[in-house]
Amino acid sequence: MNFQNNKYTLRLADSGDNKGIAEIFESEGFSGGISVKYLRGKKPYKSFCADGDSAKILVITDNENGRTAAVGGAVLRTEFLCGKKEKCAYLTGLKIHPDYRGRLRLISKAYSFLRQEISDCKCCYTTILDDNAAAIALLEKGHKNMPKYRYLGHYTTYCFHGGRKIIEVEKNNTEGFDELLISHFSRKSLAPADPDCKGFGEKNFYCVRENGRIIACCFIGDQQAHKQYKMCSYGGIYKLLSKLPTRLFGYPEFPKSGREINFGVVSYLYVRDSDRKLCRDFLRSAAADTDFSLLLWGGFENDPLCAAMNGIKAVRYGSRLYSVEWDEPAEISGVIGIEAALL
Repeated sequence: MNFQNNKYTLRLADSGDNKGIAEIFESEGFSGGISVKYLRGKKPYKSFCADGDSAKILVITDNENGRTAAVGGAVLRTEFLCGKKEKCAYLTGLKIHPDYRGRLRLISKAYSFLRQEISDCKCCYTTILDDNAAAIALLEKGHKNMPKYRYLGHYTTYCFHGGRKIIEVEKNNTEGFDELLISHFSRKSLAPADPDCKGFGEKNFYCVRENGRIIACCFIGDQQAHKQYKMCSYGGIYKLLSKLPTRLFGYPEFPKSGREINFGVVSYLYVRDSDRKLCRDFLRSAAADTDFSLLLWGGFENDPLCAAMNGIKAVRYGSRLYSVEWDEPAEISGVIGIEAALL
């Protein structure tokens, strides 16, 4: 299905759109005290698809010169809802090339197009960075022919390292994890059902056991082959902090402006009883086994692990989580288990 007017064409993207989509990501960045550019490499379409079972990515192209003016869509993946595996859609957010901002009039048409493509999904949701005040104001206000963005709560991403061997951790012995996936992670709404999703990257499994049973575990993955963060600039207090030897104080090292960040992603983090000390000692010990400059993990406001993460020195950034609804409200309840690696 395509939609075309005199100036633009709206259609589903494919691998032939990689160059145009990559140019839009290069032109973007998220601001604030730390300005970072989020990239999906030279094959962004493949990167989107890696984050789920499939992806419905839309592009708007300029009929006159063929340039890609905008990109957005949804990643579809199997996730847990109310203890059952369901097909869910994560909206990636609309990105518009700076040369076309304020000129496009196809946004409501794009939502209508996307709705048809994801009509078999049990729910649809998205996150918006706290600093993106313009998008928050626009979408929370509501508009005709657009879905409702229902605010669910706050999501925090923790950037940390502090790697130091404190306790013994096992590596790549996943015995017992499948049981945890059913008994623990399946009870978290929007937790991905497939730990082997390509979006997690090349990963290792770390755990601590007591009497043979896992009491703390996670995967740590390298997804830099299809996702990158490039440091642009620092502002405010972070400009000063970026010049200090922060690793000596237990914080992650601040990369120099213009460099890509050597990061790893933590997923399927489990700590028995969300014990703060066990969480800190386990993650620091697992981090010591890696070569990453920093690690990322994210948690929703009602996840007990967020309180446990407060025992770790970290740089935090926040997002707002929304259920995106065209019709009836989606049944998203209980502890929410979205993985930052797949956002």
